[in-house]
Amino acid sequence: MLRFGVVLTYILLIYFQTVVGIWRYKNILEEKELFIVDRNIFLEYEGSSFLEWQYPEGCDVNNKSSPHAVMWCKAPGFQAVKPLLSDMSTDKEEERHLYISDSFFRLAWYAVIPLLRNASEHDSQIVRIWVIDPDRADEAEINNTAMIPSVYFRYLTKRLLVGGEFAVIELFSFPQTIQSYFTNQGLWEARLLRDSEYHHLHIISQSVSFHGKSVASSQHVFYGTSPEKPYGDKEVPLRLTTGSPMSIVWGACTPYRALLLSDKGTFVTKNAFLTYKEIKVDPGELLMPSDGYYVVSDAVLLENGSIFRIGDALFWRDNEDRKLRRNPMKLLDKGVKGLSFRTHCADHYPLQEFELATVLAWTDHELYKGGKALDWKTNSSYMSNILSIPKTATILTAAFGSHPASLSALVMYTDSVQLSVLTSYENEGVWKNRTLWSKNVLQGPFQMLFVSAALETLLVWNKDTMLYSFHNDSEWRYLQIMDSSNLSQEAGGSHIHHMIIDHSLNMLVKMENNILFFCKFGTNKLFRLPTWNDPGRSVVLYLNQKEQITMLTMLDRSLHVQKYPLQMEIRSAMREEVHSCPYIGFTHNMNRPVYYIDKGEGVELWAQIVNHEGENINVTLSRNKDHVLHITESTHFESAHHLDTTNKTFNIYQDADYRDMTNNSDLIWNSSDIVSMELLPTQIANSCSLPKNRISHFFVGCPPNRHIRVIKPQRTPCQMHTFDNYTIPGFVLSNSSKDLLVFYDWKSFGCVLRIHYKDEFRPDIELYDGEAFVRSVDANFIVWENFNRKDYYFNATMRQVACLHEAQTWKSMLVDEKRPEEAWGPHNYRSCFVDTTEKLGNLDQPYEIMNRSSKNYLSFSEEYNAIYVFNLKIVDPNYSFCNLRAVFAVQTYGISMVDQLSPHYQFLIPFLISLILLCFLFYRYTSIFRDMLQKKCL
Repeated sequence: MLRFGVVLTYILLIYFQTVVGIWRYKNILEEKELFIVDRNIFLEYEGSSFLEWQYPEGCDVNNKSSPHAVMWCKAPGFQAVKPLLSDMSTDKEEERHLYISDSFFRLAWYAVIPLLRNASEHDSQIVRIWVIDPDRADEAEINNTAMIPSVYFRYLTKRLLVGGEFAVIELFSFPQTIQSYFTNQGLWEARLLRDSEYHHLHIISQSVSFHGKSVASSQHVFYGTSPEKPYGDKEVPLRLTTGSPMSIVWGACTPYRALLLSDKGTFVTKNAFLTYKEIKVDPGELLMPSDGYYVVSDAVLLENGSIFRIGDALFWRDNEDRKLRRNPMKLLDKGVKGLSFRTHCADHYPLQEFELATVLAWTDHELYKGGKALDWKTNSSYMSNILSIPKTATILTAAFGSHPASLSALVMYTDSVQLSVLTSYENEGVWKNRTLWSKNVLQGPFQMLFVSAALETLLVWNKDTMLYSFHNDSEWRYLQIMDSSNLSQEAGGSHIHHMIIDHSLNMLVKMENNILFFCKFGTNKLFRLPTWNDPGRSVVLYLNQKEQITMLTMLDRSLHVQKYPLQMEIRSAMREEVHSCPYIGFTHNMNRPVYYIDKGEGVELWAQIVNHEGENINVTLSRNKDHVLHITESTHFESAHHLDTTNKTFNIYQDADYRDMTNNSDLIWNSSDIVSMELLPTQIANSCSLPKNRISHFFVGCPPNRHIRVIKPQRTPCQMHTFDNYTIPGFVLSNSSKDLLVFYDWKSFGCVLRIHYKDEFRPDIELYDGEAFVRSVDANFIVWENFNRKDYYFNATMRQVACLHEAQTWKSMLVDEKRPEEAWGPHNYRSCFVDTTEKLGNLDQPYEIMNRSSKNYLSFSEEYNAIYVFNLKIVDPNYSFCNLRAVFAVQTYGISMVDQLSPHYQFLIPFLISLILLCFLFYRYTSIFRDMLQKKCL
């Protein structure tokens, strides 16, 4: 009976293909911006009953009786097009309303990386860029294989250059602009480093016109080449169970790398399916499969290989030796129910010293996680247990959360018909339980996907129904078609195959019979898109790095790759609702993936929304972890010509006071974190356009590479490598009486500032992020001599700087034999300018704290020239989360050699005079004594 049903379904699908047929369209470069007036549109019909094309009077077709025709339209707007069939009425045939714009962006950038001879893998790559007119481009330029421009396009590029057009090249992976230059070959060239396996460029135009035509800005992607060695006789395929629909997985941060599973084989691509190859495995020590291939259920793609679920165990295939391995020390070898892969890129998430997971695997009662790569050669385990639940509950599925550091499991308890979602932050490990809302009991099996958002936003579905939770369960809804939440009923009984969501919240739901439903996520109304593929074909949707939908179709064991014009299909299906979006335009400047906020710093954001008068729409900035940052909002409203414009400004800042020494550590722990924020209009609809950049992460803490530098004063020489060592006399050391020989470390200590011994010196400090200057430092700081010299002084006393009580000093802080680095800092700093009802104390002591505006200076020995190596540390607890320290060296000069010896002279001269006098007296005494002896002898 079951076999009869399958045969009947197959017959019906063949009938549908034969009678109804499928038709599609595209432009020459398959870009949505090029559906414009007088541009060629290629029409294609698949079926046996084609008669001719029906099109409006404002358009022409080169051969309306051909199923493969070219159409162009002379008038902008919606143009109704459909094929007429010979054996059915025209009112039953699908009609599309193609939107043709009257854009002046009719030219395109062409970019190619030529293969250079004798170029090593470390050399930079040259990208060549010129301007083309798509209608006049040859086949090589359409296929992106042309290496030099034609004579006409060389002339066109030069003419546009004269008019002011030049190629501005930006990298998508980094906020960086690449310098380009124009060559005598009539093209632009730029250099790309070979440090990436692919390059994603955005070429920006200057809107220069040539005969009424301008160049459209565009994206271009280039991939590295890595040829693989051929397979041997022992290697066998990997396949899904016969009759299973295809499935696909791609890298969240590297979507050009993808793995496609089908019942015909498993295919891998490294260039977004420009090319692809079936992958096989060497069984190694495993048994050869009886069917000649391994039957897989799930797979994930890692940096250095792939993990496959075969039966109830996980197996590893390394990219190098391509062996299939099973090892319980590395991977789960029994009881595995599912395998999940990260769907949102977390590379930019600023969680320091913690690697987020990439893979989830689960059994009935345990959840495990794994990283980006698996090293089979080490003895360390790849997967670690992160959740164990009692036997009275079962894990149905698992997924990574809306927040990059969160992950969740969908659980059903045996004593309840309700589903529960367990969610945890990966770096915290605390699991929270919430019940999944449902008016009716949903039947499994289930799939779960978290939409990237500031607040957890969840999508759960089974074969027939989709349910979503919006912003931390603030709204639970079914996704509906008309008034029905059962998608299968609206798709002729077919079940949900899979779905994808892009960064602009466009969601496509694909049914097993290739019917497509669309909605803008956040609304609950799906609507059906025109048929694009035969219901009997095996098709899967793929989202590439350009955010383009690609349809992969399995035809006779080979893949057919075709771009899907999503925006055109949406407009066609919603032609009656073009103005149904509650706003006309929405834009904002939150365009960085990460913002870093230190103590006392802030970020200002703005958003603008334009809508028709009376729509009452606004902008919201949602966030998690409300306690970390403060936000103040200001709104400016304008109304003109029946249009309302709302400009909103958000000031985001960190203003905790860390001067309370009783809870300084706890306060820092609670106020330094990563906050995710999302900007959205208060209302959206399916026809709305949203920017791709909706979410940013605000890192509240020490920004990476933040440090301080002591700046060389003006007209002060800073010398390098003028000596190798020097000696410090023992009588100027605080911890020894012996002379100390110092070997100067020029790399660590830097240059030596030459300071006159009579000059009062105060270090000037600047704050840097890497090599980028941030600001001058005005916070309090302390200094100490690296080798324990004590022959430097502070010129101001506590009384002179107006302390209210005795200030901290090195003598009071260096107790219990603490090191200077640990004894005094922001964690225990106490200002003497705050009245704490303490005793006045001795205010005639030197004040040993400095800042940029104080009158306190360093002075040095006036008896001898000396070299000092100082450590400097910021002690203001409200200045930075960073441990800001620096080293600088001072060499005094100006004391002459005579001056340096004068203390010795003061001792030596009286000694010499006394010695001479004694010698003289001795001489006189001996002379007198000799005379007396002579007289006595006579």
